[in-house]
Amino acid sequence: MTDRQAWEHATADTRHLAIAADAELRRRHPSRKIEPLRSAEPAPASDTQREHPHPAPGRQPAPTAPWIRALVLRHQASRAEFDGSPQLTTPGGDPTWGDLGKVFPGRHASGNAPILQPPIPEIIPSERILQLAAEHDTEPGHEAAD
Repeated sequence: MTDRQAWEHATADTRHLAIAADAELRRRHPSRKIEPLRSAEPAPASDTQREHPHPAPGRQPAPTAPWIRALVLRHQASRAEFDGSPQLTTPGGDPTWGDLGKVFPGRHASGNAPILQPPIPEIIPSERILQLAAEHDTEPGHEAAD
């Protein structure tokens, strides 16, 4: 019961805005036929679909979007490149035992390159500021009193 109340409280503004938009649309276009909303969720799987989740022989699976295929191919290429790269190993103290293993065994290649930024420019003070600083440093009587 508290979950329902929390949901109603969290979505109250959005629901009221949707109701107001619907009322305004119906007021402006009273003759327009508005289809009822349908759920975007897929239909529940039947018993046959649960037993055989893959498409039946002779049926092709749904086509994959081209950008998904490109993303998968790019991931596979970078993964193959990473797997083929030499790994850093920790040298052992005893030559008979050999290396101690990989330096970073759980490390995976990151897909994000570092963000390169130009160096912060050096700010050169104006002549007036340099003059005031020089006058401030040379004036007597600015020492701390003991």
